[in-house]
Amino acid sequence: MRLNTAQRLSLNLDSHIVIDAGAGTGKTSTIVDRVIEHYLSEDQRATRILPKPTRPAQLMSGMIQSPASERVDLQEWGGLLPGEVVLLTFTNRAADEMRDRLRRTISRLKPGPMGDDGEFRTDPRIRNQGFVEQILTLLEDAPIGTIDSFLIQLVSPYMGKLGDALSRENVSDSGRNVLVETALRTLWRLPSASSMIGDAVDAGIPATIATEVLAARERVSRNYSGSRRASGVLRGLASKSVFIDEAARKIVAQNGSVDPGLLISQISSSADEQQISQQAERLHQIASEICQIIKDHIPSPSSVGWPAISRMSCLDELCRTGPPDDLWGQLRWMGHILTCTVSKSTLMKKKMTFFPRNKFPSDTWPPGIESFSKISDKNTKENFLLLLKQQIDAFSELWSSDTDQLLLHFVRCSIALDESKPPGTPENWESPITPLPLELPERLESPKGKYHFSLEAEARNLTDLYLLHLGFQGILKRLKDRDEVHDFDDVKKLAGDLLLANCPETCRSFYHPSIQDALDSLDSSTWRDDHIIRAFEALSDLEANPSSSGASASSLGAIRADLESRYHLLREIRRRYRAFIIDEAQDNSPLQWRLLSRLWGPREFREGEKTEPDTPWQPTVCYVGDVKQSIYAFRQAEVTGFVNYAQTLRRINTHEFNCVPELTRHPALRRESHSRDPRNDHLSTIAKASEHMEKGGRDLVSWIPFDSTDRDLPAPDSSEVKKRKEGMISLQVNYRTEGGLLRVMNEWWEDVFSERHHMLKQGDFYASPQTLYPSPEKRRNSGSVEWICPIDTSEDANPISDLESYLDPFGPGEKNRLERLAMLIALRVKSLIEASPVRALSSSGDWTNSSEEEPIKPSDIMILLPTRTNIRDIIVRHLHDLGIPTEVDSEGDLLERPTPRALEGLLQFIARPESRHNALWVARSCLFGMDDGQLQRFLKSSKQGCNLLVEMAKNSTSERQRELANRWHRLSSKSNLIELLEETIDRSDLLVTHPDPVSRQDAEQFVDIVRRISNEVGGDPIVLADRLRDLRERSGTPLEAESVPPSEAVRVMTIHNSKGLEARVVIVADIFSNRQTSMHNEQRSRLIVSPELFSGHPNPWPSDKVDSYSAVWEHVSILHQARKGAEARRLLYVASTRAEEKLIVAGSPNGTEWSEGEGINLPWSYDKSLPQLGQMWLESLRQGSIRREEPDSPWAACSSPETPTTGSLVIDPGSMLMGLSQGNSDSQEGMLVMHTPGCFWQDGKDNERIRTPLQRIEQIDKFSRTKPQSSESEAPSPRKEKITSVRLKPSQLPVFQDCPRRHWLETRGGIDPEPVIPRGSARSGDQNSMNLDPATFGTVFHRILEIGIGNPGPRDSQITHPLPSSWTRESEDRISDKSLHETVFEEMLPPTANSSEVARVTGEMAKRIKGGMVGNLVSGEEVDGHSLEGLRTEMPFHITIPVTFDTVERSRWSPDGPEKIATMETTRIEMSGVIDLVLCTRDIDGESTIRPVDLKTEGAENISEDEKTGLLESMEGGGSSPLSEAEERLLRSHRLQLALYYLALARSEEDKFDAGFPSRKVLPPAILVGVSGRLVEYPEEMLEEAIEDLYALFARSARISLSSQLPITEFPPLSGESASACEMCPFHRGLKPICGPLNDSPQSKGP
Repeated sequence: MRLNTAQRLSLNLDSHIVIDAGAGTGKTSTIVDRVIEHYLSEDQRATRILPKPTRPAQLMSGMIQSPASERVDLQEWGGLLPGEVVLLTFTNRAADEMRDRLRRTISRLKPGPMGDDGEFRTDPRIRNQGFVEQILTLLEDAPIGTIDSFLIQLVSPYMGKLGDALSRENVSDSGRNVLVETALRTLWRLPSASSMIGDAVDAGIPATIATEVLAARERVSRNYSGSRRASGVLRGLASKSVFIDEAARKIVAQNGSVDPGLLISQISSSADEQQISQQAERLHQIASEICQIIKDHIPSPSSVGWPAISRMSCLDELCRTGPPDDLWGQLRWMGHILTCTVSKSTLMKKKMTFFPRNKFPSDTWPPGIESFSKISDKNTKENFLLLLKQQIDAFSELWSSDTDQLLLHFVRCSIALDESKPPGTPENWESPITPLPLELPERLESPKGKYHFSLEAEARNLTDLYLLHLGFQGILKRLKDRDEVHDFDDVKKLAGDLLLANCPETCRSFYHPSIQDALDSLDSSTWRDDHIIRAFEALSDLEANPSSSGASASSLGAIRADLESRYHLLREIRRRYRAFIIDEAQDNSPLQWRLLSRLWGPREFREGEKTEPDTPWQPTVCYVGDVKQSIYAFRQAEVTGFVNYAQTLRRINTHEFNCVPELTRHPALRRESHSRDPRNDHLSTIAKASEHMEKGGRDLVSWIPFDSTDRDLPAPDSSEVKKRKEGMISLQVNYRTEGGLLRVMNEWWEDVFSERHHMLKQGDFYASPQTLYPSPEKRRNSGSVEWICPIDTSEDANPISDLESYLDPFGPGEKNRLERLAMLIALRVKSLIEASPVRALSSSGDWTNSSEEEPIKPSDIMILLPTRTNIRDIIVRHLHDLGIPTEVDSEGDLLERPTPRALEGLLQFIARPESRHNALWVARSCLFGMDDGQLQRFLKSSKQGCNLLVEMAKNSTSERQRELANRWHRLSSKSNLIELLEETIDRSDLLVTHPDPVSRQDAEQFVDIVRRISNEVGGDPIVLADRLRDLRERSGTPLEAESVPPSEAVRVMTIHNSKGLEARVVIVADIFSNRQTSMHNEQRSRLIVSPELFSGHPNPWPSDKVDSYSAVWEHVSILHQARKGAEARRLLYVASTRAEEKLIVAGSPNGTEWSEGEGINLPWSYDKSLPQLGQMWLESLRQGSIRREEPDSPWAACSSPETPTTGSLVIDPGSMLMGLSQGNSDSQEGMLVMHTPGCFWQDGKDNERIRTPLQRIEQIDKFSRTKPQSSESEAPSPRKEKITSVRLKPSQLPVFQDCPRRHWLETRGGIDPEPVIPRGSARSGDQNSMNLDPATFGTVFHRILEIGIGNPGPRDSQITHPLPSSWTRESEDRISDKSLHETVFEEMLPPTANSSEVARVTGEMAKRIKGGMVGNLVSGEEVDGHSLEGLRTEMPFHITIPVTFDTVERSRWSPDGPEKIATMETTRIEMSGVIDLVLCTRDIDGESTIRPVDLKTEGAENISEDEKTGLLESMEGGGSSPLSEAEERLLRSHRLQLALYYLALARSEEDKFDAGFPSRKVLPPAILVGVSGRLVEYPEEMLEEAIEDLYALFARSARISLSSQLPITEFPPLSGESASACEMCPFHRGLKPICGPLNDSPQSKGP
């Protein structure tokens, strides 16, 4: 695709660019081309002003096939490499698509003159093909992805520096829901007593605020009349943490409390100062007129004038002084006027009564004037009333419009929040609304009064919510630390710490508070480092005056070193990236903008590099988005960020043009009037002749005028040219939608996004209309708009009762609007797929067929929903009734779906088998299927408190039922819940009842969730069941069902999930629903969070129905309402612009009916504050007709430009089908309106082919009872399984050899020996003078050997066979080095160990090893004819050993008996381990050898005994053969392990030989005896015997692991001498042994 002018302007690499990309305008292609230009352009802004970052060395592998001569030296390449260009987008799907597009586009690049033949794109800047392969290789690791994935990549290398564990896993959705609920419960269960504040700190609440958090919790609980309602508020806070933190930055003072002054400033910031000032002047004029009328008609009661304490005096004084100059002062002044002149009962109501009954309001505040009734002169009285009424009418008019009502809101905020009294009030004066006390009482003395929260109370209420938010976050973090998991919120916090967006959390324990405060003071210019400079200044002040630093005095040097290293690291990280491209930037959250912009600040410049440029943003920044498509506020996306950063970007571009000379020096990169096209402006510019012929070579121009345009597009106006010069480019050519349809929609957006709908003029979250122009290929195509408009007319009769007759939603009975809408949508989809005729009914009663259409594939149809509530499942059901496959984006709450619901019932029953509720749940489900009579007999025969699972088996009506219940009982008794659920899915009637593929996927997803929860909390059925119940009942975020749809299906999804997608036909459903724009959820949850401000709506006395006004709540409600209304308009835009050829609008206003002789009669209503999507659409049609001056248009029933709130429209579907102007001058095609099933059913009988639920159930039942037609035959023979494997650990070999029963318990029994005897328990006998158990001592000395043993290195240049450099690297022998020993002790010794004794023993053992054969070898001596060539400590290995054994059978349980599924005779034993020491030597004949050596430290406690017994007997002996019985016993006890090491090395050397590489002879394994220092080699006979025993053990392991039926009784307890192994067995030792020698205690018999 050739780029249009705007796209070419977007390739400007020499300015920061913001691309305003309307729907379908080819932004992805533009982004891909821009990225490639960053790679290929060697002269661009980033290369001129920024230094090269560290680059990878020469690439040696991957996709590169070209020889080195055809590659580029990456260190010298002038353009940017993929790792230097950050490309971010909103979703993983979009990121994958972007990477794939980049990969495909780069793969097309070839060296040659500029050109593109469709298959390859040639470019003279590519000098050889090897460079393309290098770029493709680097692309794999390039920072391309979502913002979250980029941040993970950014922080991962520095997790240790950030104080975070490296072993963390990303928590699952279900796991996070569980953690959130656990954190909420923890917060509410913490004790309030100050003496138990430690519990709160232990739970995770920061110690500095723990007391305040608990006090806030009690107040919030009181404000919301209990912890249950308050928990709902806090749950809402938990899901909006980003907006909470963003709002808190604007209103929370340094002490952590909400500042009343900042709160008032934040409220005032939403007001339009000019409107407020004008309103105050108008009110001043009216009030002054009234004062003058009173003065002219009612005499003063005394010669000195009005009484000072009176309403008249107040009004006179306010009129005399007039409104102040400041905004809040003007609001307060108007509030005083209203308080003085409006009746108390109406002051806070929508309609106020000004001068009630033509008098000042009457109460304890005296009016100060006589009543007009005492005016004696009739004419004077009438004139007074006439003039006063005129001003009262003017006053009412002053507050009548929507804008006036908004201004009144701000005035009322001042009345509630400003504590100043109006002038002239008495001392005992009571405000019309009474402030509630700061400490709320249990009951109000006068609950019928009008109350409000004072400014102090509002600030404290918000502070309490913020404190609870912080406390909750602390508890949640502690829970995640406990479970060693994290989520994306944690990643963002770590990124903030890394990028110094705040004081790093790990530094708060030792940084001085003044330094923390400075680091936390990042302002709105988030890319700047001023706060870091302030932190260094604070540190310098502390260093100059250490006495002021308190406990930090001794660590100021460490603080400086740490802060300097962190700031240096930040600048180094910035240095990596020279360009940023951010897609879908309108959906970034404030936190994402904050973190990304931290990477745009000053980077590290090194000596000899370029001079640091004078610019706030150092990398070249480009972000792409469309305010009209910002619809993710529920994910805390903030559209104003796009707008604000665009303004900043434009200012920075202007600054750079004037202040960065590198950009304008010759050859210039920037000009005042032109933009550079980097594709054409380079030294090697050369193009194919075909490129010069295309449009006169227009695409080869190097510089593009900012005022240029494309053919058939209007020239940009001056404001657009100015935006282009400053870096803001609008893409206006739409490549998606047919021209006619696009022009129709352009007409809609003129009104949908009109400024007249802006509730808050100061709001910068509103979108503006943008005219899009069709691409040349689609310009002349018409497209179409259709309307599915179901009527509400219904028959006054009972619905049919025959269960085998289809229940027509349009038939007799009560109407269901959603059912009617869903039915018409399904019928229209069917007609599109089948290309069947559709017709419209005219007002005269005649039917008119629509034009014929080609069939459309189901996958080309997309049904979009504003929300999933109610309508989604109904539409899917109707589509399935018609046999239409569907793909649903999110299937709803998994736990409420049929198959998971049944399986959860079973799990709840297993957890609590005595529960009659759970028993009924399972017995009536399709898992068991009891009818009423069977259920009654079952319950009647079961005693209270008995195991109902056992009773259920007894009351079964069939053998299969009985076997199933018994199987549940057996598996549940072993807690084999996953196996139980999987067998239930396969063996019960669950999938017979629900045979569709989605139900099976739901069941499998449920099992996966149970498995994940089991991994998190263990396998206890009660714990699992309770967690599932919590997820279903308490979690605010349900578990979404996920299924794999058919390949050819109609897509049903929310509008939000349709972003980035398109379809030939788009149906926008349920557009006349209030669900998208209603404030019901916010009112019910009593919490609203917006980026500007958050607020709860306290309700301390719900039973008394107290009228308590919260100004902050009212203000946040208006803010949220304005934002929600603006987003709803954007939602309509996104939904409509997904369509390529046909857009179908579906829905109708409530009360829509068919009127004979007229057509469809639609009640017109319009909610100005939160209109429905359908109301917006109809109003746009009406406004379009008015603009086009179409008096006969059905939309223009009311021709006033002002939107009417009520009325009606009459639509004649026949006339509309024949032709209707919709703003598309090139097409007169009408609109098809479908209002009844008759529009699709030509013969009226199509509904008879739809099966009813009863008919479907009967069909399933009939199918399940039908026997297969094939003749009776024997069951198929079990397959012969050939590919299986069994895993073993080398450490298990000796114990498994000694005791087959323990082998069974650990493998088949699945019993972990560790919990049976915890470390250190029941092992007092193992302690010695070192106060250290032998295993720990062995680990310590192994570590000394690993890092201390020396290596003489190659003594000559030749080694017999090559070895890795790490094996031959020369190193000093430090095995006896005491300092090394001390290092190991600090690392590994427990605090209770006798370190001096350990040091003595290890020193002696190291000395003996150094003086033995191994020590001599590593010192370079020749030993027994061998000299050392290399060695490796702790050498890992993996070996696969094929094993043959007696045939075993695998079978599985079924209700009909075991089913044989496979037989096995062979398997592979998989083993991995580490060899302590591997010695590579050369003998005197020059033969290369290799030997495994295992270190044993047995008998270390006896190393210094004078009597040389046991292993010490042979200490003075020579050679490597065993010299004592003790050495022979040692060899024999470890023979299997050493035989395995021998086989592993032998296999490795054989593989080398087979591959044609040099190999070494494997010598028999040896044991390095620590206490004597001797190296004892295995005799050949013992080694052969060990290998035989090893294979026998492998065969037994295979049988135990693979056989389905192998009870423990086949492995009796040990007896006789072999029973000595039981003394060290963990299953026999401890308080509760579960096994032991034969004839021992009953517990030892085993399970």
